[in-house]
Amino acid sequence: MSPFRHCRRAKQALAVLATLPAVLGVTGCEEGTVRLTFRPEVGATYRYEVEVRTVSEVDFGGAAPERREEDVVLTASHTVLRSGADGVQVRVLLESPGAPEQVFEVQFDRAAQLEGVQSIEGVPDERLGTLGISEIFPAAAGAPPDRPLAPGASWIIDDAIQLPQTGADTRLQGSGRLVELDVVGDEEVARLVSAARLPLESVLPTTGGMLRLEGEQVTDYTATHDLDDGAVREATSDTVGQFRLEVAPLDATQADPVSGSMRVEISSRTRLLE
Repeated sequence: MSPFRHCRRAKQALAVLATLPAVLGVTGCEEGTVRLTFRPEVGATYRYEVEVRTVSEVDFGGAAPERREEDVVLTASHTVLRSGADGVQVRVLLESPGAPEQVFEVQFDRAAQLEGVQSIEGVPDERLGTLGISEIFPAAAGAPPDRPLAPGASWIIDDAIQLPQTGADTRLQGSGRLVELDVVGDEEVARLVSAARLPLESVLPTTGGMLRLEGEQVTDYTATHDLDDGAVREATSDTVGQFRLEVAPLDATQADPVSGSMRVEISSRTRLLE
């Protein structure tokens, strides 16, 4: 049996694709600094084109390693459902040619830190299931703190996150930096960079038995934000995931567990559609 068939649910556990804007508001602060706070208007919508290249390799059960390379172009539509003192809730509609629509709801706290992702409709397609947290919500992965920031300022990323189809909560950890403030055309923008790691562990049913996945993904991310509303104009990310795999037969008396590994490399580019 193809190891990729065993690993389909494992890929889904890595996350669900969509790139959510930071939708940040700017408030007054000291000269030469900006304060980026998460204050979107209820009902605001943003549409993005997301280009993703995924290279994955699975070494499973002693069979020859299998390698896949895939290029996908998606449209992600984001609608702000709720915005208040306790945080923000956003609905994400993900569309890709030849694949069913997927709908997610995402929760952020007031400082734009990602708190949870809930799958509402649709089963993630196999082609779209090998993505990392920054491909899903890159602006959240590098969200700056709620304090005045000047170019060169840095911050620590340490967020508890709940993801769909995983066995437990996990933590996104790393660091970010405000690179510069600039003007593009008539728009004032901020450029951010970040690097973060996300441990993942899950146990999921497959046709061959119960699949256990354990490992982590590491992401480097850059983004350009409008300062007037904080929407992401453009973002790029590079993610590498390394995972251990084990499939235990449903009937433990029939066979021993089968072990293997999976490596996933994802490069993505997100562009705001005017």
